[in-house]
Amino acid sequence: MKLHQLSITFLLLVVFATANTMVKAQGPYPNTGDHQVCLNSAEPYGVVLTPGSTYNWTITTIAGGNGTIIPGATPNLITINWTSVGTAKLQVVETNSNGCVGDPVFINITINPLPTVSVSSSTVCAGNPATITATPGTPGTYSYVWTVPVGATNPGNAASFSTTVAGTYSVVITNTVTLCGSASASGTVTVNAAPTVVINNPAQVCGAGTVDLTAAAITAGSTAGLTFTYWSDATATIPYLTPTAAPAGTYYIMGTLPGGCSDIQPVVVTQAPAPAVVITNPAAVCAPNTVDITAAAVTAGSTTGLTYTYWTDAAATIPYTTPTTATAGTYYIKGTSAAGCSDVQPVTVIINPVPAPAITGPTPVCESISGSTATYSTPNVAGNTYNWVVTGGTIATGQGTNTITVTWTAPGTGTVTVTEIVGGNGCSASITKTIIITPKPVTTPITHN
Repeated sequence: MKLHQLSITFLLLVVFATANTMVKAQGPYPNTGDHQVCLNSAEPYGVVLTPGSTYNWTITTIAGGNGTIIPGATPNLITINWTSVGTAKLQVVETNSNGCVGDPVFINITINPLPTVSVSSSTVCAGNPATITATPGTPGTYSYVWTVPVGATNPGNAASFSTTVAGTYSVVITNTVTLCGSASASGTVTVNAAPTVVINNPAQVCGAGTVDLTAAAITAGSTAGLTFTYWSDATATIPYLTPTAAPAGTYYIMGTLPGGCSDIQPVVVTQAPAPAVVITNPAAVCAPNTVDITAAAVTAGSTTGLTYTYWTDAAATIPYTTPTTATAGTYYIKGTSAAGCSDVQPVTVIINPVPAPAITGPTPVCESISGSTATYSTPNVAGNTYNWVVTGGTIATGQGTNTITVTWTAPGTGTVTVTEIVGGNGCSASITKTIIITPKPVTTPITHN
């Protein structure tokens, strides 16, 4: 009997403990009282579970508010999807296992609308900032959470900011009073390429000449597809209406792409004075040499920056195309500035005759012994001088005359060279004679007993 009572008591304790654990695990939730919720939110509600009781949950619209009840795992628990903005009453009536009905329990629910937001889009030219602005649909106080493209700086909790990075910018805003958040809204930043206007300043003009400033004349290398306008000031406010006849000065050309991006660059028009070609006649040369009459050789003192052409007549109509090999005569050099201004001056070329030396003398020869020499000569011309150079031996006598004697000291191949210089004009000519130098015998030492 005692054992049976103990078993019953133990069983009741287990049932009580299990029931108590189930009540705690199935609700209720921590807060009480009226409730603020957001439209379309799913919110849990519950009361403490009494075993054996049933619970009748209802929603009564007060001012537009309503929702859909979803039963929970136990009858004391529900979830409500709040589907319309306004106020409503949430009520529960409990009926116990004996069929007794309790007093209704209710709370008032305020279903707050979700905020709406729009995000501005912007198109800018490369290098210029775009402004992104989030505009709530209803005035109020909001926090902002942005998603930005790779490479852009996230502005954090800001309604508006600037960026230079193209892409899509999205934001979710939250009403700081109701804590309801909006759906994501997006705006787009488009960054159009900035064009480049490349200016090739026109060549100088002579005197009071004018310059063609049309785009075709000076903007080679600029971005393709530009529309050009012409200005007389850097701020592009004073138009210049005759770009084909610009006098000296600084002008500005603005190139604009179809999207509106533009670049503006200066054009400098200069007027050049007439150039002056100064000729320094080249020194006389010796035949068969020719004379270099390129500008570098004969135009020292001329106006700088000239381009030279060469002619055989003073009117500069017959071109002379090998100015580094001019023979005797009169030529003409025309110097032209970048603006096309020019001057023509004569150049006189003098070619003097040269001598024709010829060497006579022995070859082959024997290596000299005891100071022996060989004689070499060239025809003597009155007034001329002679310079001799010997390899493989030494000049013994006659340097400066038309005849020398040579001591040959190095067996093998030697040379005799003479340069004949004409008195009065300095023209000279050289000739070399190759000499075979046979070595002297080398006698062995005398032997004896």
